[in-house]
Amino acid sequence: MDLIEQTCRQSGFFALCDSTLRSDPRSSKANLEGLAKISVEIVIDKANATLNFIVDLFKNVSDPVLYRSYGTCIDSYGGSVERLLPEAIAALGSKDYAMSRHDVATVATNVNACDEQFSEKTPFSDRNRLVHDLSLMSAGIIELL
Repeated sequence: MDLIEQTCRQSGFFALCDSTLRSDPRSSKANLEGLAKISVEIVIDKANATLNFIVDLFKNVSDPVLYRSYGTCIDSYGGSVERLLPEAIAALGSKDYAMSRHDVATVATNVNACDEQFSEKTPFSDRNRLVHDLSLMSAGIIELL
């Protein structure tokens, strides 16, 4: 069993973790801290992509209720992308694993805050689920440090 498999078995999201880390060529030579950093960088990438997707949709929203809901999602993702995730990477670098784990786990909470704005599936529900699960997966990996 290699380090990726060993790590992913403890992440709480084995299949997602295994496929995500194996898709990044840096993972094969990384230690546990490296895998944690790679996983957070992937969360950054997916959260940024989701934020941009929501912003593009937001441009065409005219309904006031939807406008507020989309705005909440943009705020939630904005805080994650601009503050929490960069802090998580910095905390990893300074070996403050508790802070890093907290920041990444808070991203999942922010995604939930976005999701709760809607009573039905949105064009970005699947993206939200992915960012949510990747965030908790990353928190699980950081917890191993």
